[in-house]
Formats: sequence, structure tokens, C-alpha cells
Amino acid sequence: MITRFARLSVPMPYPLPVAGGLSERQLAFVEVDGCVAEVSPLPGLHQESLSEALDDLAAGTLCTPSARFADSVLRAQLHGERWAQPDSARTLPAMNTLVVGDNTGSDVHSVIKVKIGREPNRDVPRLRSILEGSPHCRLRLDGNRLLSLEQVLEVVSSLPRDRIEYVEEPLADPSQLPELAKVVPVGLDESLHDPAASRHVDEPGAWVHVMKPTRLGSLEDLADEITFAQRLQRDVVLTSCFESPWTLGVLCRVAQQYELSRAQGLGTSNLYGAWPAIDVVSSLPDVELPALDWQPWI
Repeated sequence: MITRFARLSVPMPYPLPVAGGLSERQLAFVEVDGCVAEVSPLPGLHQESLSEALDDLAAGTLCTPSARFADSVLRAQLHGERWAQPDSARTLPAMNTLVVGDNTGSDVHSVIKVKIGREPNRDVPRLRSILEGSPHCRLRLDGNRLLSLEQVLEVVSSLPRDRIEYVEEPLADPSQLPELAKVVPVGLDESLHDPAASRHVDEPGAWVHVMKPTRLGSLEDLADEITFAQRLQRDVVLTSCFESPWTLGVLCRVAQQYELSRAQGLGTSNLYGAWPAIDVVSSLPDVELPALDWQPWI
């Protein structure tokens, strides 16, 4: 039974590339017997609203991915699972940073994820500028199914191939992804969260599974997906839906538990500038909840 909860709105430093440009992140924390979980479906990505997810979790029906994820995080703490235990020797996994619009990224991370396809004519100059400004980085190009195969091949051919780690679901027609995989490594993202989509399990090429845990559902659902990818000898990258630094910390611990070797897509805590201090580049302390206006569950 949920003993208390809080809802809050966190302004973002720039419009997030979802729901037409999201300027605020709506989220909630729930507490059960001293254990805490975040509930924060992302508009434009999750089908459920925050209120629907909270009602789902409170009722115990667990029909929505956001509620299933929160429930599994609570259960992991209640059962004392290893990732939920304090560990002073714990270190962060490697992470990518995210570049949206005209941002140029930074040299802090060796891998930079760049959104492409929103202004296709500007993509190549932007990418070249990022590579020039971060000479030791590699790029993950995330097209969110906005581009044709010809457009993506033009971008790829315009960049040094060894500076591209993979191209993440850029094609409006996902059935053409095997053709793209003949040229450059491909990351599957949207396809992993659509039960009807193909995983292209019999196709040659280098494939990476990019998983959004709060869209998949519970941590048990995530474990099944990781096991499936590993059986295919494909690497796994966990990525966030712009959750808070608290949940980013949870996902960092889960990535370590499964010994995921690639840079994880969890380097977005900089979006929460007003959040209590947490240095996600160099340390992962046990994150305490901020002082919130807790309210009884109604």
C-alpha cells in the first residue's frame, strides 16, 4: 500500500524533443514501507498519463509500463536485491551525453548521442561541427524514424565511418533496416517497444538493442529483453525517458548488475539543474529524496 506520494513539475533547460517540445517534466515519487520509486510517463512516448499511472499503481492493477516499473523498483528494495543495496565501492558505468538542436555537446563523454532528421539539410554540418569540437568522441545518430534510407546513407557517407558508433532507428520504413545494417551498425529502439515489430534476428550486420526500461515495464521485463539480446550476441544500451537523477541512479545500478559494456544512455541528469546535487560523471552516492511537499494518497 502506498503510504505517501508527491507530484512535482521540473522546468527543463530547453524543450525536450517529444510532444512538440516539452518544457516541463511532470513526475511523482511514491513511498511504500520506506522504499521509494518514481512514476514519470513521458508525454509523446508513453500512452498513459501521470494520473493514470499513479491510479494504476495505487490500485495494484499494473496495466501501464510506468506503474509496472515503479512497482518492480519498490519490490527490489523491499526484497533487498543486490543493486538496491548501499555499496561505497560502486562506480558509474560509462555514459553518452545527448545533443539536441544547436547544442554542441562536450568532451566529458566519449560517446555523444545526436538527434537527427528534424532539419535534414542541417544534419551533416551540425555533426561535423560536433566531431570537430569533440575530437575523441564517437556518435550515436538517433533519427526517430524520420528519414528515408537514402537520406541516412547520405549522412553516413559524409562522416568518418570510425566516428559513428551506430545509427538508431532512423528509418521511416523500419523494414529497410537490414539494408542499412550492411553499411553501418544499427541500434533498435522503437522496434523493441512494439510487440508487432521485427527484431531482425536472422539478419547479418552489427545490431545494438537500445532499451527504455520504463517503457518496457518491470525490471523483470527488462531482464527478459537483456537475456534475449545477449543470446543473439547483441550489445545492450539502457536509455532513459528523461527521468529524474534518482531513477537514472537506479538504471546505472541495473546496468552494472548486468555488466553492460557499452556507454549507457543515461547522461541526462543535467536537465535537472534544480535537483539536489549529484555528480553523475564521477560518483553515484545513495541519492536521498529532496524535501518535497508530501501529501496523503487521496
